[in-house]
Amino acid sequence: MFCPPEPNLWRIVLAFSLGSAVGCAGACMDEKGHEPRTRTEGVLISTPIAPAARDAGTGAASARDVARESADAGADAAAPWPGPFFTVISGSTGIYAQPVADRALKVGYARNGGRIPVLPEMVVNDACRSGWYEGVQGGFICSSEGTVDQEDPRARLSATPPNINAVLPYPYARNARNGTPLYSSVPSVDQIAAYEAHAERDTPAVDSSDRPWWQRDRVQLSQVRLAELATESDGLLARRLVQGFYIAIDREFEWGSRSWYKTTKGMVAPKDRFVAVEGSSFHGVELNEERSLPLAFVYGTRDSRPRYQIDHGSLKQVGTLNKLQPVHLSGEKLDLAGHSYLQTADQDWVQADQVRVASAPAQLPANLVPNERWVSVDLRTQTLVALVGERPVYATLISSGKETSDVTTDHRSPSGEWTIREKHITTTMDGDGTAAGDLPYSIEDVPYVMYFEGSYALHGAFWHRNYGVRMSHGCINLAPLDAKYLFFFTDPPVHAGWHGAWAANGSKGSRVVIDGSTPLPRPR
Repeated sequence: MFCPPEPNLWRIVLAFSLGSAVGCAGACMDEKGHEPRTRTEGVLISTPIAPAARDAGTGAASARDVARESADAGADAAAPWPGPFFTVISGSTGIYAQPVADRALKVGYARNGGRIPVLPEMVVNDACRSGWYEGVQGGFICSSEGTVDQEDPRARLSATPPNINAVLPYPYARNARNGTPLYSSVPSVDQIAAYEAHAERDTPAVDSSDRPWWQRDRVQLSQVRLAELATESDGLLARRLVQGFYIAIDREFEWGSRSWYKTTKGMVAPKDRFVAVEGSSFHGVELNEERSLPLAFVYGTRDSRPRYQIDHGSLKQVGTLNKLQPVHLSGEKLDLAGHSYLQTADQDWVQADQVRVASAPAQLPANLVPNERWVSVDLRTQTLVALVGERPVYATLISSGKETSDVTTDHRSPSGEWTIREKHITTTMDGDGTAAGDLPYSIEDVPYVMYFEGSYALHGAFWHRNYGVRMSHGCINLAPLDAKYLFFFTDPPVHAGWHGAWAANGSKGSRVVIDGSTPLPRPR
């Protein structure tokens, strides 16, 4: 079970009870996915609460003060926000530092169905003639993008927010067959026969190059491009999927004796062509005086590894450690019979090359201030440590970019120091691949994404569970629960009802320091 850190570290100190959520009737390249889905029982409000200053005497200040006082009281004194709540009914909408629709003042965004606690008074100006609502935690949103009337049919039929209380924010499924169609609406029986037909095996031989890529006997997927997947697009067929693509699921329904998925992007997909996937329950370790660094995690292809005691200079196996199991170390090391062994806090021994060891960073970043939250990544050990100032508070495994000496196929993660530029509860990642032989990929609504440099990000990865091993196209893969922890640990904060935020207009991003990458060899 995932145990969050103490409240002052988690910084989620005020639960805004929403009652029952409204529902609908019934590697790293591109970003900016759209439209969430999945039910949640409440919205967590993170501090600091810092809305823009308003004139005194409006009545709004008292509501803001109540919210701030409730936040200061701590998680145990969480109080429900009485309302109003602003429900987004447009596809997505910007949130601004001031009541002006200026891109330079944009601090975040909300997607359809986002439910934002707001102050009751509105600010009316030429930028939004219907009036701006101010969020309890800050930011202004134009009222024409939604409604505070929760009985409004548009609110009742809006998307359900991502479920931040679950391992994953949405259900996900993996496409099992090349050519699976994504429809814009439910097709008829005749349309299914037309769009999902396959070449008959008993028909006369036809040059396979004349067939669509998904009907060919042999198709080299590395030659298929994302743009080609929409070439058959019409009013009903949106595009086709390559085997291995992932969709995020809004809901499942029955129609015409067949089960269907509605995706978070509003598309309709046949369920029988997908395999449901779940996120790993693995997560890192909260650190304190009793549980400190160094900390080892068992890794590798085997389900378990031996645990030893030393008896008169020889090893004696006394048990096993499960894959990904955390093990606190004493700091002692021993070389014996050609192998190195590390002593556990329980006085047992583990073979050094069967664990990944998370340690405190050897060097602190410049100008580090007390209580500054930052993240240290070690590519050599495939570990990550979250710190508050000089104090480690959390440690876990990562999967960084695959490394090779061949410049044409290398995906190594960069090393250096950055700050988090933007954060998204989910966003879609897809692309044709940047190296020779790469296959096209598409993963809808990748969870808990924190971009720090270009298209490089820290993010959750549910499509593999090989944490501690280099696996990615360059991003820092994390188990979903670890990604969620870091998402709420780091800045900029993503407030209740928001789907993403940028480090701008006084909101700074947390530092990400990555060490351990070796320079890529120059091509000959």
